[in-house]
Amino acid sequence: MSVLPNARSLRVLLVGRHFWPHASFDAAGFLAQLATDLYRSGVHVEVVTPRYAASWPEHFHFREIPVHRPAAAPRSDWSMGRYVRHLTTWLKEHSESFDLILADSIREESQAVVEAASAAGIASVLVSAGWGDESDPAWWQSSRSARRCAATAKEADAIIVKNAAAERLMIAQGFPQSLLHRIEIGFTSSVNNLEDNRAAARNRLAAVNSDLTTRPESEVVLCTGRMQKNGAMQWLASTARPLIANRPDLRFWFVGDGPERQSLYDFLRADGVRNSIAMPGSFVDTTDLMIAADVFVHGDRQGLDFGLPSAVSAAIPIVAAEIAELRSLLTPIGKPIKRIASAAPSDKPDDPQDEAVAWFSPGKSKSLRVAIRRTLDDMPQAKQRALQLRRDLVRSRPQTKAIEAYIDLMTRVVQEKSNGKSRIATDSNSIETAS
Repeated sequence: MSVLPNARSLRVLLVGRHFWPHASFDAAGFLAQLATDLYRSGVHVEVVTPRYAASWPEHFHFREIPVHRPAAAPRSDWSMGRYVRHLTTWLKEHSESFDLILADSIREESQAVVEAASAAGIASVLVSAGWGDESDPAWWQSSRSARRCAATAKEADAIIVKNAAAERLMIAQGFPQSLLHRIEIGFTSSVNNLEDNRAAARNRLAAVNSDLTTRPESEVVLCTGRMQKNGAMQWLASTARPLIANRPDLRFWFVGDGPERQSLYDFLRADGVRNSIAMPGSFVDTTDLMIAADVFVHGDRQGLDFGLPSAVSAAIPIVAAEIAELRSLLTPIGKPIKRIASAAPSDKPDDPQDEAVAWFSPGKSKSLRVAIRRTLDDMPQAKQRALQLRRDLVRSRPQTKAIEAYIDLMTRVVQEKSNGKSRIATDSNSIETAS
């Protein structure tokens, strides 16, 4: 009978569509953080992700973690099928070296993971990704092939969900509750946003990209993520000109990439604020950006797995869209979540002193502008609230506890898989003896 492997002997293969250096994708930051934290906890971790260019190497190391890129990234529905077949073949050839395979979403990669793990007789774990309308359960309704991903997911050994809403939605779609395991997003406590760290971070950023050069007294508004239609950066861009008119030294940093990058740049240039904005591309490590900025703006359901928690960890004042998923994520456990009014909220909350985050109405430029101005007008108080928010969230949902939950779940499913194989072997021996 197999012996249960402890955390230090677990061998885990992580599979994801985006990994380093895809920093503009929140999923890439989440998977890199998960791999790093598991590695630091003594788990043997390797990562499988696609190549997005023929010049990319098939193998490299990310912080001592082996990364494999055996298949070309899918660029169409036709190439998606080829990608999944190639990925499945590679996983079947190499999965026996691992105790468990984990996919960071329940999309096409999850089919390859479940099939390869079943063929190798090892455990498979899937993570339900995304939030709200951009979640995996919502995506399953988009096509027949997406629905097949949902059907295949029920054959996994365990599914991790990140919030209660996702868990309820999956149960409503026929997933047995015993298959679902809730592990919420964790928070860490990074360096404090002190003035000496702030000055040093700004100097480092200016040395990397001259567009990020600022004066010590300059105020900086930061927004990170994907540049796409109806995203947070579009709403922030529409507020830049009136804010800069009242604060000529105000700077806006749009950090990331995406299909709307050029149109966003053209809009800002036409608005006459080109000298007050920076679009430096993607940063794999956003720590210096968070330290150097004065305000972090988050306006949609993207970035909730890594980007927004990184801002909380840096204790930077946050201006966020008043969306249920954001309210839930930024509310410490044990504290009641404030109900979002059905009507559009006013530009100024009833009691702003009671809010750790400056909320604005989604898609309303004036509401966003008022929230940013209110935060900048009272920076000492805003920083104190950000520090308190970090303390509360780190205390109620620490990242260390989330990683312990991942390791505990993986250890249990590996043990159950091992016990199942042992019972099958025992039953086979009994039949042969009886014969």
